[in-house]
Amino acid sequence: MPNVIIGPVGFCFGVERAVEKVKELLREGKNVLTDGEIVHNKNVMNHLKELGLKVEEDVVFDNTIFVVRAHGLPPKVLSEISKKYQIIDLTCPIVLNVFKLAKKLRANGFKIIAYGNTLHAEMIALKGHVEDAIITKMSVRVEPGRWAIISQTTSSKDSYEQFVKSMKTLNPDAEFSIYNTICNVTIEREDVAKKFGEMCDLTIVIGGKNSSNTKKLYELALEKRGNAIHVEDIEELKSLISVDSKLSEILSNADSKIGILSGTSTSNNDVNNIVKYILEKYGGRELFMAELEKLNDTVKEEQVNFEQLENQSEPSFEELLNESEKAMEQNRVGKGRIVEGIVTEVTPTGLTVDFGWKGTGVVPLEELYKELSEYKVGQKILVRIEKFNEEEGTAILSEKKPMQRKVMEDILNAFREGKTVTGRILERIKGGYRVLIENVVEAFLPGSESNIKEGEELPREKMHFAVINFEQRGRKTNVVVSRKRLFQKLIEEFFQTKKQGDVVEGIVETIDERGAFVKIGGVLTGFLPNSEVSHNSSTKASDVLTAGKVMKFQIKEINPEKRRITLSLKALTPDPWENVTKKFQVGQQVSGIVTSIKPFGFFAKIDDGIEGLVPISEIFWGKPGKITDVVAVGDAVKLQILEIVPEKRRIVLSYKSVEGNPWDKVEQKYPEGSIATGKVIKVLPNGVIVELEPNITGFCNISEICWNFVDKIEDVIKEGDIVKFQILSIDKDNKKIRVSIRKAKENPWEKFAKSHKEGDTVTAKIIKAVDKGYIGLCEGVEVYIPKTQVYDNLNIDDEITGKIIKLEPQKDIYKIIVSPKAYEDENALKSAKSTEETNIAKVTMEGKLEDAVESKGPETGTAKD
Repeated sequence: MPNVIIGPVGFCFGVERAVEKVKELLREGKNVLTDGEIVHNKNVMNHLKELGLKVEEDVVFDNTIFVVRAHGLPPKVLSEISKKYQIIDLTCPIVLNVFKLAKKLRANGFKIIAYGNTLHAEMIALKGHVEDAIITKMSVRVEPGRWAIISQTTSSKDSYEQFVKSMKTLNPDAEFSIYNTICNVTIEREDVAKKFGEMCDLTIVIGGKNSSNTKKLYELALEKRGNAIHVEDIEELKSLISVDSKLSEILSNADSKIGILSGTSTSNNDVNNIVKYILEKYGGRELFMAELEKLNDTVKEEQVNFEQLENQSEPSFEELLNESEKAMEQNRVGKGRIVEGIVTEVTPTGLTVDFGWKGTGVVPLEELYKELSEYKVGQKILVRIEKFNEEEGTAILSEKKPMQRKVMEDILNAFREGKTVTGRILERIKGGYRVLIENVVEAFLPGSESNIKEGEELPREKMHFAVINFEQRGRKTNVVVSRKRLFQKLIEEFFQTKKQGDVVEGIVETIDERGAFVKIGGVLTGFLPNSEVSHNSSTKASDVLTAGKVMKFQIKEINPEKRRITLSLKALTPDPWENVTKKFQVGQQVSGIVTSIKPFGFFAKIDDGIEGLVPISEIFWGKPGKITDVVAVGDAVKLQILEIVPEKRRIVLSYKSVEGNPWDKVEQKYPEGSIATGKVIKVLPNGVIVELEPNITGFCNISEICWNFVDKIEDVIKEGDIVKFQILSIDKDNKKIRVSIRKAKENPWEKFAKSHKEGDTVTAKIIKAVDKGYIGLCEGVEVYIPKTQVYDNLNIDDEITGKIIKLEPQKDIYKIIVSPKAYEDENALKSAKSTEETNIAKVTMEGKLEDAVESKGPETGTAKD
């Protein structure tokens, strides 16, 4: 019965507000449009789209409402959108406060640096509010002046603090004011992820795979004990459990601690489904730990109150300090004196120190001797008083200044004894690099001694150096350091002390199609080939590793002469083939995932590190077809084990055995005379092959394709066509089915014969010329026009009218002969007869007119007596 510890889960305030408002609008029947994902969670977005949410501007209706997502939009973009739509602004209030703070700081003369992703919607919106703001995740050089550093609300707290340190080190002449604008919820969940990573046997991080804050929680939990999973919902968790026996073992262990937390874009419903499943399936119990609650309270106390930030006015330290310096010189604790102080508070911007004065002592980050993380409340340190501000009751202190002599002595001893010193590279200069040793003494690192390639980004982390020159000329000391010589020494020591089988720790540097390159001890690079990543041969380095990840590896091969190291990751895990016969037996049905498809079959993973081959003969019951028509890489399939050979690491599987022989029921499914639908998969010279279903095909002879004569099959049917056909016969023993495409349609010949008889006049279009005549298409059937029955030669596509002189049945069709000559002769006869009758009538009329003229009088027109 595992212990299930529930951490912070569900939407953050801003996301929940946006999602619920969109749901409300959609349920009211409103037309709602937005410009992207309301929340980085496919389940929630699918639900909103089902309710009617539109995310493409080309799908617009009247009275459309445009909702602004929680990340906000630039003012100019909002102005343009407002010309077309009614706007409801769902920008997170915390994000809005960041925008307001940035604008206010810029108005007060500060230039803005925002730690964030330039492509993130929040940072794009911020840029719209402060156009000259610098958005970056890498420390950059800036000009001297007043700078304010803020952060994207979803940034990692640790990364932000590291960025601030780096900016101060890189820009000693700039004045920085630091504003931690990271959302409380983000910091809280990151701290809980670290805590879970330390205390839990398994951490389950729930949330979308495209959610950056969820991925960060997963990485933080993974850093500690390396046992964390990232799932989107209950279905993905079940799928992982089905293929990962180790995961199932942890969940089944009564002493296991299972930590559950989610990203801020994950709904409570997704979390509840997973918690309910674990509690019901594994009998777990839900716990709430005092340590976790205490951690949450501490996190909340340390966060920035944005309203307070807005109301703060920037103090003019320089004026006040200059005014009070003279007065403070006479104080018993005077400027320039070295005193002992006690650390009373550690903040992101430095230390607060009690050094026996009535006011507060402050040691800024740039005046610290060590890393901020190395200081604790109550610790005693030596500081030098630099400046006083009597009115504000503060003093600026330096720990660096009192430590300069000690550091200089340490560097000299290192030079004499061949030891190392620690420091950071500050910048490139002519001939090499400027280095700060122990945060106090500057040194020169020649380019030839740096081990830094041209164009390579400068390393910003603290590192070791060998001292190769130390000269004192009066007050000036010249210190020259080297990384190259240090590396050479460390490399020699490594190859002298390490052997095959030893376990080493390294940082993944780069990953390519062959494997991964790993930096060991910070001085030499080993290679991890894909074949040594996992017992599962289809797993590649890119599937499980990420650049920058620190991991343990076993040395598989080591060659001191060539300075070559080959590493193995799979050697650190049990070989699943050792116990394969205990877990699997011949005849057993198993579930698998298709990992690769080959011409001779496909491979499927049936357990972690166990893959089997499904030969092509075990895929199809009938004639082998295209494997990709049956399965695709990533498909979940049911298989039966046919053979296990552990010593050869071979398992043979069958796909068709589980599916069953489809020919067993073919007569019941496709009785003779029935109509079915299928796909044309092959066109042959004498007919086509149609697929009724996978592994079941039928043959349609060329004579059964069309009711008319088929000259070229390709002219009437093509591969890929979906057709209806009638089952003519089934030979189950020989796995043969004969079908007729034409008999699935009405017989046009019968229809023609019912509506026509010999002597009828019809019209046909010439479609073909033959030796003794022509073939014409008439009402969907072919008719024959003999050359003896036409007066003039005909051409393709000519339309002729003629009389049916023969309509004779021949099996399923009719022999139809049409004579244009008979039609034309009949018309000519009718025309001649009509002309003769017209002439007779004309002669008769003329005779009557002559008689009438003779009977007239002289010119008066009166009749004779």
